[in-house]
Amino acid sequence: MPDPHRLERELSELLARPHYANMFARRNQFRNPKDPADTPKTLAAKTTTWITQNTPFEGPVTVEERRGGALEFYRVYDGISHQTALTLGRCWLERPVVESIWSATARWQGQARADMFMDFLRSANFIHPQWNMMTDIAVMQVPAGAFVVVIRGKGTWKAMRSKPGSKLSPGIQSAGDVMDLHGSMPIPGTYQCVIPLYNDMWVRNVPKLLPSWPLLS
Repeated sequence: MPDPHRLERELSELLARPHYANMFARRNQFRNPKDPADTPKTLAAKTTTWITQNTPFEGPVTVEERRGGALEFYRVYDGISHQTALTLGRCWLERPVVESIWSATARWQGQARADMFMDFLRSANFIHPQWNMMTDIAVMQVPAGAFVVVIRGKGTWKAMRSKPGSKLSPGIQSAGDVMDLHGSMPIPGTYQCVIPLYNDMWVRNVPKLLPSWPLLS
């Protein structure tokens, strides 16, 4: 686990930069009116709390600012209900991670390759089917001149540990459960990214009929 004090401090410092003001304004414009407006400080605190409670990372974790242009992030989703993964969310994968997993399925063809890709992706990123049926893929394209703050680290099986009171509890408590109940090895996963602030207009579905699927192009 990263030091939460360092994480919150670095997040707050980056999010306070002037080029994030418009994204905060948009975020607050469309927030639930019952919720207080977000600021760099409050968003940094909420993001740090979420990471501390959900333990998505293992090993060194960095807080980085990325500049747009040829910058894409991907996430799998299903959108079945408000309790499952949607197109928008905190957790994303860098394009090179998706490319490497797709390349690993080159021996298969057609639907068999697509299915194997999703299986590899689920295993490598510890995605439990109770959270995400992984029926579709969304892409975030960060335009030239824009910036995003990214918390980056290797995924861990500990993110799947059941939490008291959770409605979506996969029943995983140990490394042995990861192998028996999820079919994954309890070793560090691929690099994953938590992105707390972005423009939702940057995100869209990757159509399954695209020849480049699972990538946009």
